[in-house]
Amino acid sequence: MARLPRLVLSGYPIHIMVCGNNRQSIFFDDAEKRSYLEWLRDAAREYELLIHAYVLMPNHVHILATPKNELSVARTMQSVGRRYAQLFNHNHQRTGTIWEGRFKSCLLEPESFFLMTQKFIESNPVRAGLVQKPEDWLWSSYSHHIGAETVSWLSDHSLYWALGNTPFERQSEWQRLVLDSFNKDQIETVSSHLLKGWPLGSTSFLKQIATKVARPVAKRTPGRPLKREV
Repeated sequence: MARLPRLVLSGYPIHIMVCGNNRQSIFFDDAEKRSYLEWLRDAAREYELLIHAYVLMPNHVHILATPKNELSVARTMQSVGRRYAQLFNHNHQRTGTIWEGRFKSCLLEPESFFLMTQKFIESNPVRAGLVQKPEDWLWSSYSHHIGAETVSWLSDHSLYWALGNTPFERQSEWQRLVLDSFNKDQIETVSSHLLKGWPLGSTSFLKQIATKVARPVAKRTPGRPLKREV
């Protein structure tokens, strides 16, 4: 089956994931992680991609962002991916790709799924068993969102701002939301849409964006099987 074109719309948030080839590790020390984040910051500024949240895992990266134009995502990810691969290959005396194919992405309906996806990203190290508390993982945007540090190049989404009238209120509410249990259906919903590239939203949202793109926005429901005569 032909691969669907990537679905990116200016002004709509998007969940992005890039993985190491064969799920192999792509970060071996803090210096490599810092380099990746610095190049992500620089490329996002150059290509007008607003970064809302991120997490660097040992063998993959999640990013939550909003593009200002339809090329913002591809150009940002190509830039940081190329620069980081050169560094990684130099550091480890190897050649060839370090990435597992194209990055994956999922367009989001903001009101229903933005904060759920941000929570999915920032709680990933806990779900993976790397740490017991999300603030113990140094390589995510969680500490920024609870006020433990400031990442100046992050652009907090209006839905995060709506969590409270003051920074303390927003940070406290976000900490409460992330520490609340994440049910399996929510995790599966976010994961499956990301892996398959289908936008994540309500029926009305899908109908709305279907008028803006030249590709399907949902998997077609199989028709009723033909009745066989016996």
